[in-house]
Amino acid sequence: MKKLTIISSVILSSLLILTGCGSNSSKKSNVTSKVKVVKQSSSKEKQKSVTKKKSGVLWNSDKDSRLEDFMKQWGESMDQTYTKYDGTNNIQTASGMSYPQDFGSATVDGHDVSMAWNKKGTGKNDYNVVAIYNYNNSSSSSITYAFTLADGEPIVLVNEDSGNNWSETKNKSLKENFVNIFDGKATHVEKPAASSSSVKNSTKGTEDMGEGRGGYVATPEAMRGTWYSYFNGNMDKLVVSEYEMTFTYNLGKEESTRHIILYKNLVNKSLDNNASETEKESKKDWYSGWYEDYNGIKFLRIRGMFEQGSGDHFSTHEEEINGQEVPLVLYGIGANDATDLVYYPSEDLAKQQSDVKYGDIDYKF
Repeated sequence: MKKLTIISSVILSSLLILTGCGSNSSKKSNVTSKVKVVKQSSSKEKQKSVTKKKSGVLWNSDKDSRLEDFMKQWGESMDQTYTKYDGTNNIQTASGMSYPQDFGSATVDGHDVSMAWNKKGTGKNDYNVVAIYNYNNSSSSSITYAFTLADGEPIVLVNEDSGNNWSETKNKSLKENFVNIFDGKATHVEKPAASSSSVKNSTKGTEDMGEGRGGYVATPEAMRGTWYSYFNGNMDKLVVSEYEMTFTYNLGKEESTRHIILYKNLVNKSLDNNASETEKESKKDWYSGWYEDYNGIKFLRIRGMFEQGSGDHFSTHEEEINGQEVPLVLYGIGANDATDLVYYPSEDLAKQQSDVKYGDIDYKF
């Protein structure tokens, strides 16, 4: 990751200068997400919900079967295999939870809620879970989806950390298709766009994509989107999708872009003296991706196919800014868990907070 190494040097030297500047501290709230605990429906939606409730059943075997078919197709498009709760045996997640048993102690966005398995979706819980799907992406990391009805409204919750806190999924396809299934409409699975030659030439959907890649590594849902970091007079951008990341940053007056595709079992060739420059160029976007825990914080770590060292790491975080909880992405370089750059969800916030250091973030300098 030569260009990131260059920018890392610029970052580290500049951070030493900024260390002496005054900075503000912000106290982190216990609320872990900005999504509402239970969404409020419009008057039309409420009327629709009431009408359906009068029928006595909101969810049935036909809808459940359609959801199962959709999840199989969607999982294949993500190169992930999801296990469905069979209605009897608890799903055991790699992160140590058992569902639906552990719904009794679940929280949503840090708030206590009533959440329970309810086959027909007509229970009195805040969230009536009608389907559960789990994917173990490592020996200690998992992604679990709970398809729920909250006051008759279809809401997909996701849990992908080591605790029992849930939040509404940001995955557009999951949200829209669950609503379509609930309303009796058709579903549609879009395959991820092939944005580089390495993806186009891969045999996606097979167990081995060639050269030991073994499939894609999914990024945390909370990390997906577009993020900005304002540093040393330059606005850097980070775009994160299901299994890809793109950096756009400035070195002086020159804008550079770095594209990353995350694979599971990529063989590191940093010490391969026989690797040609042609091979290095054609596979410059190939990165290994894996998850690690530091003091209870989940990190996504990446390292290029031809890079040595521990690679770079990312984690999600939240801070109270101007009276609101704001999601952040923390980026660091090297083996430790220290932060080099903080990414914000908007350019305005990135500029506004560029000189701020938060008391609950471990900065490298």
